[in-house]
Amino acid sequence: MNNQDLRTEYANIEKRMYPIMDYLELNKSKETIKNFYKGFITLQSPLLLNPEILFLGINPGQGAFNENKYHGVNETIRIFEPDKPIKLDWYKNGNARCRKKSGKWAEGYEWFERNQGINNQFVANMIELLYEVAKLKYPNENIVSNTRPSWFETFGQKVMFTNLYPIATKNIKDLNAILKTFSKEPNLIPLFGKSNPIRKWDVQRYFIRMIEDLVKLIEPKVIVCLGTHAFNDFTFTTTRKNCKVFKSKKDHYPVIGFNRTGNWSNLIPKIAKTINNELE
Repeated sequence: MNNQDLRTEYANIEKRMYPIMDYLELNKSKETIKNFYKGFITLQSPLLLNPEILFLGINPGQGAFNENKYHGVNETIRIFEPDKPIKLDWYKNGNARCRKKSGKWAEGYEWFERNQGINNQFVANMIELLYEVAKLKYPNENIVSNTRPSWFETFGQKVMFTNLYPIATKNIKDLNAILKTFSKEPNLIPLFGKSNPIRKWDVQRYFIRMIEDLVKLIEPKVIVCLGTHAFNDFTFTTTRKNCKVFKSKKDHYPVIGFNRTGNWSNLIPKIAKTINNELE
C-alpha cells in the first residue's frame, strides 16, 4: 500500500466520527455538553504503515483547549487532513518542558532537553519511555545531554499515538457523561446498533471499531495502551488494579498495558523491556 492509499483509507475510517463531532459542535452550549466537552482530536502523530509502536490513550485531555482559550478560542478541533503533515504531540516544543515566567509556564524547551522544568508529567514520562525503549534497541548509542538522539531519525519516526475516544475532556468522568448523553440522543442512536435501549458500551464500541480498523490498516508491531482503562476497553477485559504491567493479544497483535495510577515513572524501565521484547 502506498502512502496515498493509506491516507485515503484512514480518512474514510475517520469520516465515521464526523456525525458525532458535528453533534458536539452544534450542541456545545447545552448543559449536557458544555461543562464537559473540550474539543475533538483524532490522530496525535503521523499516520504510518507498520509503525513500531501504536500508543493508544483513552481520550485527549483539555490541554489544547486551555492553550486555545488563552489565545481567545473556545474549543479546538484537530481532524485528519490527508495533505497536512502531523507531528507527534510529544515532540512539539514546550509540550513536556517549559520555563516559568511570572509564575506561569512560558518559554518552551525541545523534547530532548530533559534537564529542564517539567510542565506536563505525562508527556515527559512518554519521552522517557521512548528513550528507554531506544536504549534497549540501540545499546551502543551514546546519548548526549540536550542533543537530539540519532534514534529519532529511525525508531523515533515509527511511533504512532491516538486515543480510543477522540472527545477531549478534563477527566474520564466527564468523558463518560458525554458518552451517556450520546446513548440517549435520537439523532445519534442509529450509529450505535440495534440494542434497545442503547447502552454506553454500544457507544464505546462504535469508537473502538474504528480503532480496530485503524490497526488492521496500519499493522503495528505492538500496541501499547496508556493506562488500565484504555487496555480494558480495547481488549474487552477487566484487569485488577494491583497489576502494574500486563499483556494480551487482539487478533494477532500483541497488546501491552500498564497502570498509570499515581507516579508511574518508576514503571518505565519495565514497560520499555516489555515493549522491546515484542520488537525483537
